[in-house]
Amino acid sequence: MPSHAQQIAISFIDQVFPSCQFALLAGSASRGEETPTSDLDLVLFDEQLPPYRESFIYEGTRVEAFIHNQNTYMEEFNREKEIGRPILGNMILEGMLLKEHESYFSILEAAKKHVSEGPIPLNAAYIQASRYFIGDLVDDFSDAKHKQEALITLNQLSLELPDFILRLNNQWSGRGKGLTRAFYTYDQKLADAFFESLEAFYRDENKEPFLQFTTEIYKPLGGFLFDGFSMGKNS
Repeated sequence: MPSHAQQIAISFIDQVFPSCQFALLAGSASRGEETPTSDLDLVLFDEQLPPYRESFIYEGTRVEAFIHNQNTYMEEFNREKEIGRPILGNMILEGMLLKEHESYFSILEAAKKHVSEGPIPLNAAYIQASRYFIGDLVDDFSDAKHKQEALITLNQLSLELPDFILRLNNQWSGRGKGLTRAFYTYDQKLADAFFESLEAFYRDENKEPFLQFTTEIYKPLGGFLFDGFSMGKNS
């Protein structure tokens, strides 16, 4: 018997997107892990519509609808390879099929290939820029005289650093809890060390574990960079 979330999703599809070829329930609701505040994430392929995203309240439930068609989903896959986050790819790959169409199966195969290939590797310019900008933030954190300044800087680093580690190693990244999951999937020991270094400052205002962790990440790349770094300079 369909779950409550599935029943709402099916009703929503029938009422709001009746012409769609196929529809998937993705995210926590597709795994039976939804909470009272969870959205219903729906992927809908409709050849009569352009690609877009729209949010709804339907029967008291928040619904996020991601609309695509067979001419646009590969463009989104290509964009995901650039930004390093396979949002649509994973939703198609892991989603629960609620409305079936023959085109779904070829798109599912394309999503499998897309996710298995991983993102586009970082180029030398990107790595060089990270060495400069992360190094600058690390200096700001190290030199911060007030806890509030150090917290803001560390919070920014806590998002940018694991994203860079994943991308540097040709791994998919993520946002929010997706970033945490991706980091732990890649290397549990490294992720534990990272979060322990954050906790050392949040709990004891001890900066050294995070500074040491970050220095070790960039050491094989030549360390942080300042002298000679440029952007937009004409040759």
